[in-house]
Amino acid sequence: MSNVLRMALAMTALLALAACARPSMYEARPPDLVGLDVSRGPAPAFRNAITVGSVTIGEDTGVPWRSDLSPPEIQETLVRTLALAGLGAPQGGRFRLDATLLTLSRPYAGFAMTVTAQIAYRLSEVATGKVVYFSTLTTLGTATLDDAITNTLRLRIADERAVRANLRALVGELFVLPEPVAATPVARR
Repeated sequence: MSNVLRMALAMTALLALAACARPSMYEARPPDLVGLDVSRGPAPAFRNAITVGSVTIGEDTGVPWRSDLSPPEIQETLVRTLALAGLGAPQGGRFRLDATLLTLSRPYAGFAMTVTAQIAYRLSEVATGKVVYFSTLTTLGTATLDDAITNTLRLRIADERAVRANLRALVGELFVLPEPVAATPVARR
């Protein structure tokens, strides 16, 4: 066998092995906002005015196994999502958004794995501490055999889809928030 043929076979084997490699971990890719009425945009007070605060994980995320999604990954995706929607301020925004991943219900096994993400959000005005929005959103994400062969990877994909769907629902709710009412000063006599 010639050296060229050996080299070609070796390269083919390496490429085949690389194709079987596990894909990269979670990508902080924001959800697709198609279908949301983003043309109208949020109320003027919320435009580029929301800074992401803390993102934490509640106690129930290990049902039945613990997810690989970490608070920093979810926080980065949240920051990118708000920026894409015209809501985000890198720092020093008028409003602060905190999020808690309450549950990530995952199946044990299956061909089509559907994960339910439940995330609580609290939006407060930084200057006053007044809560202007508080909601717990529940969304689904599904991954099938078409997405991945292994259960572990299917669960990972379903986790990501459930969280992205949740962030998409959050943007939809933030877009319909009314303009905050400014406090009227009280006249002193």
